[in-house]
Parts: sequence; structure tokens; C-alpha cells
Amino acid sequence: MHSHSGTVAARSVRDAVLASPALQARLGQHEDPAAFAHEVRSIADMLGLDPDAALTTLADPGPDPLGISRFEAAPVTLDRWPATGWLPVRAVPGAAGPAFDWAWFGDRRLSEPLFEDSVIRMASRPLSRILRTRTDLAALIAGAADAQLPAPDGLVFHMSRCGSTLVAQMLAAVPQHIVASEAAPVDAVVQWALTAGVPTAEQVAALQAIVAAIGRRRAGDATRYFLKLDAWHVLALPLFRAAFPATPWIFLYRDPGEVMVSHMAMPGMHFSAGMAPGIAPDPGSTPAITSIEDQGAAVLARYLDAATAQAEDPSGMLVNYAELTAAMESRIPAHFGFTPSATERAAMLTATQRYSKAPDQAYADDRARKRAAVTPAIAAAITRHLSAPYDRIEVARRKYIG
Repeated sequence: MHSHSGTVAARSVRDAVLASPALQARLGQHEDPAAFAHEVRSIADMLGLDPDAALTTLADPGPDPLGISRFEAAPVTLDRWPATGWLPVRAVPGAAGPAFDWAWFGDRRLSEPLFEDSVIRMASRPLSRILRTRTDLAALIAGAADAQLPAPDGLVFHMSRCGSTLVAQMLAAVPQHIVASEAAPVDAVVQWALTAGVPTAEQVAALQAIVAAIGRRRAGDATRYFLKLDAWHVLALPLFRAAFPATPWIFLYRDPGEVMVSHMAMPGMHFSAGMAPGIAPDPGSTPAITSIEDQGAAVLARYLDAATAQAEDPSGMLVNYAELTAAMESRIPAHFGFTPSATERAAMLTATQRYSKAPDQAYADDRARKRAAVTPAIAAAITRHLSAPYDRIEVARRKYIG
């Protein structure tokens, strides 16, 4: 049993760390538990407290690679946003909508291909595990009002398996850019908004808050913020437009056969009916859904139609994968409000030489291979569900292309 003085020492150290971004930075830099423990002892000694007692209560709980701890009570619960170095990383069920666990990132950039890759790296650090911080939806929204952060500079919607991660990596190649790619907390808010039946104003406030929290300017040189969304978020495009009416957006899509081949090799969650809200085709629809190829093609058709329906929005831009590299040299950056310098353009083009989802691998054009891999079942599903929507979005793109 810990002594009363030991508990006080631990609480004092914890409270001091929670109140001090500088102490958080000292602790947050450590990945190694032993180095973290040494820092805890140093801080306790600096505060005139018993280092052993503080360390006993602030002991590292050990790794949690699956994030199971989010279903437990959080060690720290706040009615406000934590200090600037923290980002919301995971959503958990709350009494009135999702609640959010935060992890310490300090000023570290979101440089990995997906937001979850960055979360795995940073949420596993001892500081994030020991002082895992939670806010409910009301606190998240209130914190956004206090922070008064600017809206994103660009939104990237996509058909899936069509180069959107490459777009994110090209944007992230500019060191001053914040790029959040498929952040799970954003998806949690979108899914809640689509299913909870709450007024639009509440949906908008929640979406604005989570997007602002993830885009916090944690480094002094950050100039622009881009958000790459999950594929099914195009179905919530009206909500995003309501939340960010001045933010330009693009919708990226690709030859249906190439997308379908990619999904059949490694099916995305939307290829299983009911896995994401509001995207499962009607089982009684015509043509009928009789196979996984039909299921996937019908869902992808909904994405294309949702984007085509917004094609006249002057804030939007439709981009075919076949023109992506050329578009990223000037047209897309201009749409997002900036002109890359020669150095920035070179960095962005360098990103095209690596496989976007695994930057340690060289890029290889796979279009011919994927077209050759289209099976009769895939071709039939495309004919039944995707050909007409693809033709419609191509007409819309050519009409409004600048």
C-alpha cells in the first residue's frame, strides 16, 4: 500500500505535468520507459517531492497496441482541451455522442501516410498512456469555440483506391503543411452525425470542433491544413460544406476496373454490406445485389453520384487519377489557394516516386496490371452498377475543368 505522502507526491507531479506544457515536452519526448522513468524522478526531485513515490504511482502501464484501454476509464478527464501538444486520437462511446481520448504529439508532424499510423507511434509513448486524457463531445465543442482556429485549407474526398493517399503525401511533403489523413475521430463524428438524428447545427458544431482539434498549429511554422477523408465521407459532403463553406474541396476518382481489382485483392470495409453507415445498397435495388462484386460496385457508384451531384459547386473540383500528377503540379494547389515554390514543387514531385502507403517502397505504375486483372464477374458488376455513374462524372469533370 502506498503511503499518503507518496500519493500526494504522485498527484503533485501529475498535476504539475498537466499544468505545464514544458514538463509535458520533457516527458513526451521519451519512447523508452526507462528514460521516461528517469525523467519522472528528475521532475519529482525538482519539485522537492519523493521521486520513488511519484514513480510508483506514475508507473508505465505497458503497451496497448490494440487501443483496448480506450474502453476503460481515462486517467485524466477534462472539461476543456488539453495543452496544445495533444491531439484527439480515438473515439469512445459517450453519454451524449462520442467522447475522445487524446495523445501527446508535441510539435511532431503527422508525416505517416495515415493518421492512424501516427497515432500508433505517439499514443504508445509512456506520457500518452499514463496521462491518457478524455473529453466528452460537449467539452470538445466548447474548446473549439475558445480556440477560434481557422477552417481547413482543403478537403480531399475520393472514390477509394484512387491515389488520395498520394495527394496527402504530396501535400505533406511541404514541411509547413498539416495533413491529417483518414483520422478516425473525424469518422466517428461523421458517423454520429449521420445516425444520431440530432439537429444540423449540432452536427456542424461537432464536425468543426474535431477538425479544428486535429489541425491544431502545434509547430510555429505551420501555414496550411489539409484533411484527407474516408471514401464514404463524400456521402456527407453537404455536412462538410455546411461546416466549412469557404473551404475548397476535390473529389478524386479512377477507372472503375482498376479500383475494383484493388478491392477484390484486399476488400475495403465498404465491400461488406452494413459496415459503414448509410452506404449499403438497397438489397431490393435494380440491378440486384447478388455478389461481393455487385456490392462493391454499387457502393462505389454511390460515391461517384454523390460527387457528381455537387459538381457545380465552385468550391469543388473533380479529378481523374489519370491526370493526378499533372493536376498536383498546379491546378490542385491553386484550387487550395497556394502556388508551390520551386522547392515545394520538387518535394511534392519526389513523393510521387514512392509508394504512398509504404514510402520505403518505390512507386510502380500498376494501371496496366490492374486492367488486365479485371475478371468477368468484375466486368459484369461494373456494367450493371458503375459504368453509367462513371460516365456521368467524366462528363461533369470535362464540363467544369479549369
